[in-house]
Amino acid sequence: MIGSFLLKIKVIECRIASNYEVIFHEVSAHYFIRKNGEDRMNNFQVEEGDYLELTSIDYFDTGIGDITIKSMGDNWVNQYFSSANFVLEIWSSLLFIEAKKISINGVIFDV
Repeated sequence: MIGSFLLKIKVIECRIASNYEVIFHEVSAHYFIRKNGEDRMNNFQVEEGDYLELTSIDYFDTGIGDITIKSMGDNWVNQYFSSANFVLEIWSSLLFIEAKKISINGVIFDV
């Protein structure tokens, strides 16, 4: 799955577990921000039995706007940009994904 991003999600509601496989296809960019501000530098303290909560998945038809890299020293990196059309909130962190398709449990959606 070159250019793909796979998430295996387990949802527990009323003590009943449901499993989902979400695949982002034809991914051209992804960007992860752990927490916000200076707090982003603090690592997660993961212990046995811990989990990460996928708080939300949002889709933006025209993208969220430009995500750009600005370097004061190396101008060549300034040519790279993206406009994520999916934003996943995981606890207090964000995962931005720019993809052409998404599949949920094998059902493919062209976006």
